[in-house]
Amino acid sequence: MRKVIVFVAVALVAIGAFLFIRTGGKTYQEVVTLSHKDVKVTIYSKDGKIKSGGNSIKVVVQPPMKLKELYFYMPPMPGMDEMRDVANLKEIEPGVYEGTINISMDGPWQIRAVFEGMTITKDVFVPLTKTEVVSAPAPSPHAKHLMVPKEKLQLIGIVTEPVKKRRLVKTFSTVGYIDYDRSKIYDITVRADAWVEETFDRFEGEFVKRGTPLMRVLSPDIQIALDELKLAEEKKDPELIRKAKEKLEYLKIKEIVRSPVDGVIVEKKVFEGGYVKEGQTAYRIADITEVWIVAELPLNLARYVRLGTVATVIPEDDPERKIKGRVDYIFPEADPLAKTVKVRIRAENEDISLKPGALANVILEVPIGEVLAVPETAVVDTGKRTLVFVEMDQGMFVPRMIKLGRKAEGYYEVKSGLKEGERVVVKGTFLLDSEAQIRGIYGTGEAGHHHH
Repeated sequence: MRKVIVFVAVALVAIGAFLFIRTGGKTYQEVVTLSHKDVKVTIYSKDGKIKSGGNSIKVVVQPPMKLKELYFYMPPMPGMDEMRDVANLKEIEPGVYEGTINISMDGPWQIRAVFEGMTITKDVFVPLTKTEVVSAPAPSPHAKHLMVPKEKLQLIGIVTEPVKKRRLVKTFSTVGYIDYDRSKIYDITVRADAWVEETFDRFEGEFVKRGTPLMRVLSPDIQIALDELKLAEEKKDPELIRKAKEKLEYLKIKEIVRSPVDGVIVEKKVFEGGYVKEGQTAYRIADITEVWIVAELPLNLARYVRLGTVATVIPEDDPERKIKGRVDYIFPEADPLAKTVKVRIRAENEDISLKPGALANVILEVPIGEVLAVPETAVVDTGKRTLVFVEMDQGMFVPRMIKLGRKAEGYYEVKSGLKEGERVVVKGTFLLDSEAQIRGIYGTGEAGHHHH
């Protein structure tokens, strides 16, 4: 048993000594492997990492082949030229090279191993370790990135901010008109045929106070009812007296008919010397101490409005005045030609300054609630997809497809594609988008982008 243990120990020492000799007295750890068909290129470093700055490396090519050049490549980005960091290598034996490489900066690079008639490549991110390479997902078109040197971020005006939840209120304006409160329009009629003796110079459009005389009438039916009451009283017949009084109470017509409310005469249908029949409308009076503001909303905005939605009404003839109200009715029918829906807001009008028929601007405020949101300046519409640029590391930006919801207060609600805390570009998206198009990061057929 002791002989076996001694033999194994001696073997391990021999193998270790052999490896030590093969690496020239230096120990290396594997970092990354590039491969193409049957050719493998493995890069080792002394500390198992490739980082920005100087790195001592060993490169092993299997099967042994002449390596013409090994370098790290970064394509041109906004505000910077392409970069090539070439390894300074010396062949110590067939297929084995040692030397150094100086990496200019952290970020995404492409390793390129150049042979006669062949180049093997691999996309990596510096700082680089074997664990990160093994666990990294396969590259996808949506993970392509752009790099901007740290020192040039401010120079070209790229600004980022974290994605977070915001309490948004969607505000939009439309045009409305002031209308009478249709529930406060009164028809003035008589319950018996009558002659109109006087109208007191009343006219349509006139504002009248409650109790203002509207017309003096003479009714034959009233006179007959009065004569019947007189006759019943002379006969002292209680039943006839009761019926005569009931008739007079029903007719409720007096010599002078007065306005029952403060309001505007919107219709006058009688004239002096004319005749008004029982039940016929003589005057129509609208109480305007409270008015309606009827706003017409495009169908795509009407869906946001609910009963109770806060509204601000600004009369066109008094732009400094702001009247607060709430939507208290949404009309059930849409206008098929204008493609609008009407909503109603009530407003007090004690001073009668709001004139029915006048126009007004209406601003509606629809609470969206607390939602994940990004500034509209962060959003790029490529025509086929909507995206933002996410900052993965300082100077490294990846286009990310997102799904948007409602827009409010200069922000878009984010339905999917982003997480709270991720940083997105909010200024400078035009530069990044232009560069992404040049590099073909979006794929083909996405020209004519629109920046929100």
